[in-house]
Amino acid sequence: MQDLQGKVAVITGGGSGIGEGIARAAAGAGMQVVVADIDIVKAQQVADDLGDRAFAVQVDVSNLESVEALRDACLEHFGAVHLLCNNAGVRIGALMKDADIKDWQYQINVNLYGVIHGLKVFLPLLVEQGEGHVVNTASIGGLIAGPPEGLYSTTKFAVVGLSESLLMEVAEHGVGVSVLCPGLVDTRLIQQSLDVRPGTMDPGIDHHQPAPDTASGIPPLAVGEQVIDAVREGGFYIITHDDYREIIAMRHQGILDALDSHAARYGSTSTG
Repeated sequence: MQDLQGKVAVITGGGSGIGEGIARAAAGAGMQVVVADIDIVKAQQVADDLGDRAFAVQVDVSNLESVEALRDACLEHFGAVHLLCNNAGVRIGALMKDADIKDWQYQINVNLYGVIHGLKVFLPLLVEQGEGHVVNTASIGGLIAGPPEGLYSTTKFAVVGLSESLLMEVAEHGVGVSVLCPGLVDTRLIQQSLDVRPGTMDPGIDHHQPAPDTASGIPPLAVGEQVIDAVREGGFYIITHDDYREIIAMRHQGILDALDSHAARYGSTSTG
């Protein structure tokens, strides 16, 4: 989708962090922007700053009906949707042996079902019009994993796999797909995840696990600009940091080594 001028972008989690960066980059590319966030005050602040080309909508991506209401508001206000950024996300650090089921549910509901709900509601529109692009925000934690990120990485690995399948499913319908796998970005993700956590999803446990030093990360706008570049160019993987190259290579080499070991021990199972 090379020509973005006048097209409509819907960005969940658009009131702060990476979502705000994507919203600003999209507006800078001439797009009309729907800033969607569970925190309507922050969403409105971003929309006001972007001017007439943007408006704010409150959405809880973990709730399908809320995302359906977001779609209806988008269509009523702008009449179309061209770019869907399923970006809203949360992170609670916990070792799996200590995690409460609510720790799991909270992150799955937002990080995974938030993407699923976005696709369920908006994807038919993009396919029907034969034009559009979907960006699903995963994480570098969707490509590599380790404690205390087990719960978070579970959701983000799922988003990567979902996105890889989606890419093949909708290519013939004129819809592009990207999966965003950022490293450290200067956001308030850690505190915000606590601030917006519903009481019903809070077991009241402090797991005392180290949190990523997000303040040392790259600016959200830099991520947003990479996202817009990928939308224009049809890029699939958006990996913001190259300092994870060796770790990713080790992971993939381990998979290849396991395949070689299997073939050496049991013989080739190729049907080709």
